[in-house]
Amino acid sequence: MGAGIVAVASFAALTSAAWTVEQRASHSAAEGVVSGVFVAGAVIAATCGWRRLGRARWGLASAVGAMLAAQAVLVGLPAIALPPPRSAPVLVTLAVLGLVGVALVLVALYEVWDERHLADDSFAIGIGMGQLAAAHLSLLVPLAVPVRPVAVAMVCLVAATHLAVVAIVVAVVAVPRRTSTLLTVTAVLVCAVLVLRLVPASDADGMVLVGLAAAGAAWIGAAWSAVQRASERSSQRTREEIHHTVEASTRDMRERMHELRSTVAGLVNGSEMLDNPAVPVDVRSHLLGSVRSELERMQRLLSTQEEAATTVDVADALSPVLDMQRSKGRRVEMQGCGGLVEGRQDALAEVINILLDNAATHGGCDTSRVDVAPGKDGTVDISVTDDGTGVPPELRERIFDWGDRRDDSPGEGIGLNLAQRLVARDGGTLQLVDAPAEAGSRFVISLPAPRQSVENISEGDTHVAQRRQG
Repeated sequence: MGAGIVAVASFAALTSAAWTVEQRASHSAAEGVVSGVFVAGAVIAATCGWRRLGRARWGLASAVGAMLAAQAVLVGLPAIALPPPRSAPVLVTLAVLGLVGVALVLVALYEVWDERHLADDSFAIGIGMGQLAAAHLSLLVPLAVPVRPVAVAMVCLVAATHLAVVAIVVAVVAVPRRTSTLLTVTAVLVCAVLVLRLVPASDADGMVLVGLAAAGAAWIGAAWSAVQRASERSSQRTREEIHHTVEASTRDMRERMHELRSTVAGLVNGSEMLDNPAVPVDVRSHLLGSVRSELERMQRLLSTQEEAATTVDVADALSPVLDMQRSKGRRVEMQGCGGLVEGRQDALAEVINILLDNAATHGGCDTSRVDVAPGKDGTVDISVTDDGTGVPPELRERIFDWGDRRDDSPGEGIGLNLAQRLVARDGGTLQLVDAPAEAGSRFVISLPAPRQSVENISEGDTHVAQRRQG
């Protein structure tokens, strides 16, 4: 609707300007303003295309319309400033300027041929504006009576340039059919205006000028519509960016709260055990260390500190987490030799905490086992096994999707997705594998083992040999 209103208003203004030129048959200030508007429109369209494409060569391909306007300006303004009778040097100068304009258009057209996939709304609008600028500027150019052959040649050159531009653009560039039709009609009208400048006034003058005004109104409406669409696209992108930012922030907050709830629950139970005088002193001392370690991990989680990957002792990383799990009344065993992995200690502790919580919350099982063993291809496998209800077959393929959970699940479907991403960030994998028993579930974390140099391996073998000899 907005584009239609703009087009109607533009048609009224352009028709008024055309009527003024036809009636007065003289230089018209209104016609000068109109030509300036279309010159500016062609330049703005070229600038928009240049900025969108980013490269000078590609930007030149979008400046065909501006080159058409430049050709009209190069010839039109000197011709207006130097009215007839014109001397031979003036005519030669005008001819040279016309040829320079043709050269500029041809260079831009060559880039269009080579970069045909770069056309968009601003490209077509720029060509239409450039054509109209040439037509309206030609109405201001005074011609000698009778018309001299040089002027006829110049008019034919300009008309041929416009027809060639439209023919190449319509044939090569993938513009919509409606746009192609409007470009063709505009070129025909421009050529008609140029030809009518060479013959005495006829009854067709008014019709051609009104048609030119209609074409101008159509291009102004198209430009308005393109601006509106660009504004809507920009607003849509802004809304999408805001939505994604809010969604990412919300997800991050929910993931942190997911881990904090579990950690706080363990700390509460652990603090109650510390206040229990029946708990042996050595057990309380060990538990106090685990509580302090978990508090420090929670502090780092809240501060969003970026944890660097390093060599992690699996037993040291998991000991505080397992103590907090046991303080909740759960039975958790750890088997295996421990071992070293490359990763982040807090991330590994968080993944194990998630898996153990899931075993109790979703599997309905308070008994779990953590096994650590050498894996394949230089990895260490940490498996968490429970004897709960297991994972339904229909959920196995999407169990790691964010927010995916059973209808009767008390959780949010966050933990396993977060756990898998934390492990993947350290170059490892988290997979659901078949449990050794009929019931229950088993998750296996595979993390890279530290790489050892040849010197370290040799030195380690020497120490082993010395211990065996001792």
